[in-house]
Amino acid sequence: MKRLLALLLSGIMVLSMAACGNTSSETTSAENTKTEESTEETKTEESKAEETDASSEEPVEITFWHAMSGVNEEAIQKITDDFMAENPNIKVTLMNQGGYLDLFDKLMASAKADQLPNLAQIYSNRLSWYVDKGLALDLTSYINDPEIGLTEEDKADFPAMFMDDCIWGDGQYAMPFNKSQMVLYYNVGMFEEAGIEVPTTWDEWAAAAEALTKDTDGDGEPDVYGIVFANNLSTDIAPWLKQAGGATMNEETNELYFDTPETKEAIEFLNGMFQNKTARFAGEDQNANVPLQQGRAAMCVASTSALPYIESDTMEGITIDAAALPGYKTDDQLYYGTNVTVYDVGTDAQKEASWLYLKFLTSTENTAYFAAQTGYIPVRKSAQNDPVFAAVLEEKPIKQLCFDCMDRGFQGTRNIGGINALDALGDQLDLVFSGEKDIDTALKDAQANGEKAMEEARNS
Repeated sequence: MKRLLALLLSGIMVLSMAACGNTSSETTSAENTKTEESTEETKTEESKAEETDASSEEPVEITFWHAMSGVNEEAIQKITDDFMAENPNIKVTLMNQGGYLDLFDKLMASAKADQLPNLAQIYSNRLSWYVDKGLALDLTSYINDPEIGLTEEDKADFPAMFMDDCIWGDGQYAMPFNKSQMVLYYNVGMFEEAGIEVPTTWDEWAAAAEALTKDTDGDGEPDVYGIVFANNLSTDIAPWLKQAGGATMNEETNELYFDTPETKEAIEFLNGMFQNKTARFAGEDQNANVPLQQGRAAMCVASTSALPYIESDTMEGITIDAAALPGYKTDDQLYYGTNVTVYDVGTDAQKEASWLYLKFLTSTENTAYFAAQTGYIPVRKSAQNDPVFAAVLEEKPIKQLCFDCMDRGFQGTRNIGGINALDALGDQLDLVFSGEKDIDTALKDAQANGEKAMEEARNS
């Protein structure tokens, strides 16, 4: 009877292994001894384990949509290649969707067509919509998984500001990825020649801009501006509103704070530099750092992500450094950049593979590498001690600024339609800075138009 039972067990195991394509010689005929029966039972359990492992090694394909180009894209590709080398059963296809706006438009179109990718780079103020619609995957169970998740030490390694940007309610729907800080870049030589200290307050900043603005040909128009701002000031307006004691909007109630005394005070300050012709927008230069790099501006406000372009394209003889934004009532500093979300699409295997890739992408080693190759900063504290990034910090102290200011840092609001509301504010600010509209009227119109834009976005 024992021999018959053993033979049956052996037969079942051979068939099971054959069905999985396993031709291992570990399967043997059972012998009529208690010892060998025990051995056979052990081998049967091992076979089951092998079968489970084999199923986890089935090929899985996932797609990651992003908006990175140049050195940024090269860095992502290298990290992705490393991941696939360590996980040969997972194929990650990177798909560059153009700029951020192109990416976000394509994501929205794909959502409505039920064709979302597995992962995507996205700002939290746009991710809010996908969370609200149930299209983003709650990563909490993966993060807390004892085998493939994050340890408590790992979780604490991410700055709270970055992790909070990924959390809605009790769920976490993204991981921080490419982060940067808005800073004040300045021409070191111009400041030294004029005997001016780098400004730390609004008053010092306005005075420096005036002193460094030059009309070299005497035609009444500056040839060198004191300060240059990005064309799309609407997305960058938040720090001045906060430094004046205000805010852009309330994340909980969706209330806009465009038509408030604090906002007016901030806009009056900025408008003063525009009306004095000590400040201008980037205009045809496209990016605020371009005139700075060419000696046509003394200062500009831009992201630290512009650093690679400043390093490679600045005219010979020009030295550029960076400082924190000058403060006023507060010294708040704006951090921005995208997170990476996993959409609730595909198979369970694809969702797990997406998490494993995202975990790899945000590891200490890889976030340090990405930051070293680009203008972004690591999303883990421990990356400062990574040899690759530590070497970069010594050569490029501008990157250290991002860590020094983190205790004063904040990220923008995540309201559904918040970006639409800020665009409405930006439209009105353009009219103010060009002298076509007074501030009071512009802010009232911005408030009304912004509320309408948010309502439309929430109902879309």
